[in-house]
Amino acid sequence: MPAAGAVACAAVDAAVAQSLAHLPGRAVLVVAYSGGRDSTVLLDALARRLPAQQVVAWHVHHGLQPAADAWLAFCERAAARLGVRFGHARLGARPVGGLNVEAWAREERYAALWRAVADCGAHALLTAHHADDQLETVLMRLARGSGPEALGGMQPAERRDGGWLLRPLLGSGRDCIGECARARGLEWVEDPSNADPAQLRATLRARVLPALGAAVPGLRENVLRCAALLRATGAAARATAQADLRAAGLAVGLRSLDRCSLAEVPPLRRNEAVREWFRLLGLPMPTQARLEQWVAQLLLGGSVSARVDAPPWRFRRYRDRVTAEPADARDWERDPPPPLALHWAGEPALELPGWGGRLQLRPSADPAALDAGWLAVQGLEIRSPPAGARLRPRRGGPSRTLKNLYQERGIAPWLRAGLPAVFAGGRLVYAAGVGADASAPPAPAGRGVRLHWLPDAPDDPRAAGVEAASV
Repeated sequence: MPAAGAVACAAVDAAVAQSLAHLPGRAVLVVAYSGGRDSTVLLDALARRLPAQQVVAWHVHHGLQPAADAWLAFCERAAARLGVRFGHARLGARPVGGLNVEAWAREERYAALWRAVADCGAHALLTAHHADDQLETVLMRLARGSGPEALGGMQPAERRDGGWLLRPLLGSGRDCIGECARARGLEWVEDPSNADPAQLRATLRARVLPALGAAVPGLRENVLRCAALLRATGAAARATAQADLRAAGLAVGLRSLDRCSLAEVPPLRRNEAVREWFRLLGLPMPTQARLEQWVAQLLLGGSVSARVDAPPWRFRRYRDRVTAEPADARDWERDPPPPLALHWAGEPALELPGWGGRLQLRPSADPAALDAGWLAVQGLEIRSPPAGARLRPRRGGPSRTLKNLYQERGIAPWLRAGLPAVFAGGRLVYAAGVGADASAPPAPAGRGVRLHWLPDAPDDPRAAGVEAASV
């Protein structure tokens, strides 16, 4: 092996060893294996380092090139020669219309690879991105006007929901990897799309970077050093954004926060906090124009309520709370639950079909508790709160309209029709989100019962409008 090749292979081996330090000794690895030079070098280095049962070469058949079937066969043969496990996935039909095929292929490829990680019981997904890929990525994002964290490029190691995403060769240049491939006598396939001038990355690689590299010695190292600094800056900004979200009361369910808290922080921090909320919800980053519109309507606007759709989520503001809900969540105003006629025979709970919850009935010595004996002989009617209905929330106090009581408790108008009102003996005895009516005489000792409505799903947006259970 020539000296240059030996040095290159030693550098690749050292990079792989350093990357695997994140993992337990017997970790199973899925390698994104396209059959190209870079992923072949990575797979070869792993096959030489680890037992065969720990390495799975996984090929994604995109179906975008005439040679796709031949590439799949090549990859299977190459994995067999290296003695590692092999698997593959075929993507479905490419998108139609104006969708970006490259973006579609990337998203579908990673989805297939993470499925493979889960199916193989693997600890990590490894890709063969290298330093020149990083340089191209940073310049592409710069051309698109990305922010600091995105301009930091790819990270060598990321903890994802499905396991580690590792890029062992991210510090190695294309020249080093090519030298190692030649020294090892490896074979690989060439994807013609890598030289397609219609692709921005291919144009950068063939025309822009050679000219820049000739004009600026050390271009790659300079840009990658800058990217590392931006990555650190982006991480610090993200940590601040998360702290701002916590200060705004963003709960574990990621569904609701106090708009006033975010409205008071400086604009740059406020915008970063909104981006972080989008990220936590799995939404793509909004453009600057969309972000400014979101902030203006939901954080800074003066109206009582506002709504911004960001599929698959919908953001709503009511007074000082901004809530995220699935875009396909039921619209209770337009599609209220069905009225129900029920009879209570002493059971601890009554299911409410069509309401997505149940009515609990618990023994209680509370002065506002209902008489269980009286309630048991009444027919119960469950329906959406009627307009103008009144309820006395505390004994000796005045009766008030449900609308006023809901407003006082900050329950959004679009949720109210989905909160059950319970009528017994022709009168309102309980309204979810408010509580029991205190107009009736106190229940005899030992016969008190309290009503409490509980939605089935803890992340149901109506759950925020349910009063604490009484005992």
